Amino acid sequence: MTPALLLLLSPVLAGEFGDFGMPAMQPEIAEGKTVDPYGELRLLASLPPNDLQLDTEGTMLGQGFVLDSRLRTGLAYGKGGFRAVLEGDLFEGQLAGDAWDVPGDEDARDRHRLGVGTREDFDLRKAFVKGRLGPIGVQAGVATSHWGLGMLANDGNRDPVFGRNDFGDRVMRLQLAARPFGKGDVPLTISLAGDRVIEDEFSHWTPFHSEDSGGTAWQGIGAMLWQPEEGATMGVYGVHRRQTESDGERQTIITALDAYADWTTELDGWSLRVAGEGATLLGSTSRALTYNYRDELRVRCGGLTGLVEVDPQALPLRGLFRGGWASGDGNPDNDVVNDFAYDRDFDAGMVAHDELGGAVDAAAYDQIGRPDNSGGAPEGADAIVREGAFIHAVFLQPVVIVDAMDWLELRAGTTLHWATAPISQPFATTRNGGVPANFMGTPTDGYSMGPELNWAVEVGDVVVGPEKMGLKPALLLQGGHLLASENLGGEAVSLVTATGRLRW
Repeated sequence: MTPALLLLLSPVLAGEFGDFGMPAMQPEIAEGKTVDPYGELRLLASLPPNDLQLDTEGTMLGQGFVLDSRLRTGLAYGKGGFRAVLEGDLFEGQLAGDAWDVPGDEDARDRHRLGVGTREDFDLRKAFVKGRLGPIGVQAGVATSHWGLGMLANDGNRDPVFGRNDFGDRVMRLQLAARPFGKGDVPLTISLAGDRVIEDEFSHWTPFHSEDSGGTAWQGIGAMLWQPEEGATMGVYGVHRRQTESDGERQTIITALDAYADWTTELDGWSLRVAGEGATLLGSTSRALTYNYRDELRVRCGGLTGLVEVDPQALPLRGLFRGGWASGDGNPDNDVVNDFAYDRDFDAGMVAHDELGGAVDAAAYDQIGRPDNSGGAPEGADAIVREGAFIHAVFLQPVVIVDAMDWLELRAGTTLHWATAPISQPFATTRNGGVPANFMGTPTDGYSMGPELNWAVEVGDVVVGPEKMGLKPALLLQGGHLLASENLGGEAVSLVTATGRLRW
């Protein structure tokens, strides 16, 4: 058994580059001295697939109607070239309804509990100052990270095409940036940074509560960004990360290389956007090991994602085509890890990965750790709990977007999924003598995961009341319907959500 390995590496530039959905919720600092409050109140009601069976031992999802809450609020101060931002998430979690029946507490969305009054329901996202020392831009403090299309690093602050976001990569950062050529006239920005990772998929640092922390991760970063004109961005960065697990012994040392480009142009009344991102991870880890290799595994994996968006401006509709590829591990017993996973806030549909995949992984971790099965989960087994991340797979997603009114948007599409490695659940596969088997213990054949139908209706998202207050209420109804292949159990799995949102 080789747990799926996701090594998320935060980038340098926490900017607005390449958001594939709606723009991120960010404060605008006007000229002069200003204090700008901003935020979002989100209430998200869900009807999960209650009767979904997750393993051979009869574990059921068992979750009915549930209501999530989150208040994301911030305050930005600007004066001249100086800027300070403070932002946090409050009361995040399942406010009311029905918790799921999956045992354990490994799920980062806390679907195993109700209530939003504990310390875990409050997160500091930003507390930084930013300014200039001569030609050098300096930023210091707690920040969120986003790069490109959000494949590797995602601030969890972008509206997905379908689905939801719940996390966001957070770091304590010191960053230096400058335009060193042509006295700043050449549109090339070079940036260097050092991070102490606060939270991402594989590291969770809780200052002042070390007993809750899950490992220590540091990373150094170098990046270059080229923006020759409005609507054109190209960038590359490299990250070197060293992570030590909470036992003080198991380590991961990884170098990530990422390239990103985003280009928008106008063509005779049409708008065309093309964007893409590709990354590779190279290094070693002893965080999770195989039975045959007990000292260290080499990491060799990569991923690609891209989109094309066409907007015939004379018509109230747009066409969007997205896709992605994440390498898979075809030989889980050797000393090389080839599994690649996207950031958990990147959306590739609503059901196959976010809902079904996340639930199956949490149930598998519990199954592996039951005393009557294994006597206890091996070190690193928690790596299989991917929290809905898109991993070792390919997706294609054509979408039609209709801007029916200023206050009404309709979206419809399909998400096609194929695995890039044999489809398997680790416990069932081990019990099957190493022959790939799914979470129901059935041997799998081929790489098909089945199509998913997605739709969304968004009402509102326009300013109401006095313009200077900037209140933007919205109601978003969404549905995802997976026609799972036999490799994923062969059932139809549906998820319907309703989100009430107020932004300012």
